[in-house]
Amino acid sequence: MERLRNHRLDVALAVLAVVVLVTSLASDTEHVRWGSALTALALVVLTGRRWRPPTAALVCFAILAVGGRIDQQISAAMFLSILVCFGVTGTLAGRTPAVVGWVAGCAAMLVAMVGNPYVEGASDIGLTLTFCTIIWAAGVFASERGRAAATAHARATMVESVRDQDVAQATRHERDRIAGELHDVVSHGLSIVILQTVAARMALSDRGIDEPDVDRRLGAVESTARESLDDMRRLLDLLRPDGAAAADTTAPAAGLAQLPGLVDQARAAGLPLEAQVDTGGHELPAGLDAAAYRIVQEALTNVLKHAPGARTRIRVHRGETALEIAVHNGRGRAAADPPRGAAYGLIGMRQRAALYGGRFEAGAAADGYEVRAVFPMGHAT
Repeated sequence: MERLRNHRLDVALAVLAVVVLVTSLASDTEHVRWGSALTALALVVLTGRRWRPPTAALVCFAILAVGGRIDQQISAAMFLSILVCFGVTGTLAGRTPAVVGWVAGCAAMLVAMVGNPYVEGASDIGLTLTFCTIIWAAGVFASERGRAAATAHARATMVESVRDQDVAQATRHERDRIAGELHDVVSHGLSIVILQTVAARMALSDRGIDEPDVDRRLGAVESTARESLDDMRRLLDLLRPDGAAAADTTAPAAGLAQLPGLVDQARAAGLPLEAQVDTGGHELPAGLDAAAYRIVQEALTNVLKHAPGARTRIRVHRGETALEIAVHNGRGRAAADPPRGAAYGLIGMRQRAALYGGRFEAGAAADGYEVRAVFPMGHAT
């Protein structure tokens, strides 16, 4: 089907050639049949324009000139074929072959019409050449529009492909970054397990409690935790870019406890900011705590980039079944140098929400823009 679509003009030329031949069969005059046969041959020759554009046009119009001298009383089908030849010549790839074809066509028409008893003077010749030129110009126009549309389509396809590659690369980058943060959370937890296990064994020894089974089990816990911590460090080496500093696994990961400092930084950057954080007095799981903090951080970064000076509200609320995060900003002043590229920050926020079974939404609000994430607490615990 695709091949037929690409060669539909060639098929039309072949069909027209058959029609010209069929219409000439009813004539008893030999010169009419010869003229029709040559016209049909010219149409078939023109299908070679894909491989030899100027040559095909020159041979086509040369055959038409000979046919016009043989059959001086041109039929309607033959005249239609001549117009088709001019129109198709206008579609030749490149302006030069098209002009060469037009010159050859005009010369062929002059050869066929000058001295023809059925042509009434120069006015008929001029009118015919003008009409043929109009058809040729229409072919040129249609061809150039088609090539421009094909170029635009190819450019749009390329831009879309590059954009998809950028988004995929950003997605991989965000996944690596999230995985690195999760590594920090897990490593921190394992470090606490090791410290607590060592402390428990020391407490048993200090109190003179001789429980070999308990000590053996605590030793197994400590050994397993240390091995797991070593494995997590090896994983971190794979995730982090070359030269990046290793994480301090005894330091707490980012979380909502660091949110006041983040708010102070945003206010210092000129962002009018209100924050309402209510976790119900309960600690969040470390991974979810880090994800919530990063979503707020990225949302504030986007406000500073795209709507500096916009009045912003942060609301973090933990209910019985869900943790809700909302960052809403009004309409700030336009950024002096608007950031370019895809919204890669939104990709990271959406992935963090999906990681903990949450729902993420971002879009225009009535008086600005809002980022919203909802985490089910049952999934996080």
